[in-house]
Amino acid sequence: MDGYLGGGYAVMGDPEHEAIRLLARTEGILLDPVYTGRAMAGLLDQVRRGLIGPGETVLFWHTGGAPALFAYTQDLLAAKST
Repeated sequence: MDGYLGGGYAVMGDPEHEAIRLLARTEGILLDPVYTGRAMAGLLDQVRRGLIGPGETVLFWHTGGAPALFAYTQDLLAAKST
């Protein structure tokens, strides 16, 4: 699905920021801003829009990338304060 390309490769927007914060806060799972953060943002959007219903099973395959968070420290901190 190309509806979740965001601002381009390695460009974090509000959906990615929200997904990263939400999963870290609620599940203790660190998502990277480039791939898994964007993928989770798309998944959250599909759930909110009702495209994935409450009775459906979803497998989210987290492929790693948490070290990439360090490259985005300033972006993530700035998003938290806004």
